[in-house]
Amino acid sequence: MRVTVVLIATFLAPASPSSAQTRWEADSADRLRHCTVQREPNESADQYAIRCAERFVVDQGYTNSSPTADTNRIVPEGIEWRASKVEWLAGRRGSLDPHASGVCVGSAHPRYSVVFRWSHGGGARGVTLDAAFGSLRVQHEDFRFEVLKKRQYGCRPLPARTQ
Repeated sequence: MRVTVVLIATFLAPASPSSAQTRWEADSADRLRHCTVQREPNESADQYAIRCAERFVVDQGYTNSSPTADTNRIVPEGIEWRASKVEWLAGRRGSLDPHASGVCVGSAHPRYSVVFRWSHGGGARGVTLDAAFGSLRVQHEDFRFEVLKKRQYGCRPLPARTQ
């Protein structure tokens, strides 16, 4: 009987996600967390990452613009405590400016953090993505603007744009 149980568990284990898989790896495999805009010819990787992140915050309902109409395309963030995607969208609505205010590019591993100001002022959030322009996720920790101003850690401010 024990052998049967072990064999069943052995055959079922590979079908389930690995417990050793990181959130970053899971996000990378999630097609809903990949960039949805087409890269322009001759567009730099940094600029494309910014456009991807800007589209992501709109589609995911963080701006005052209309989010994606298909709620099946809404992805959860680490702090979603409400019961439904409609409630997630209501809580996100209008929280971030639609235009990025800065970008950080990793030197050792090409990853991006695109910085968005809170629409009501007083802080910012980063949207992270990998070198393949996937793993898009809003980081729910305040981003320190002095990092942009001082151009630390591969970060730089972006020119202000009108809404």
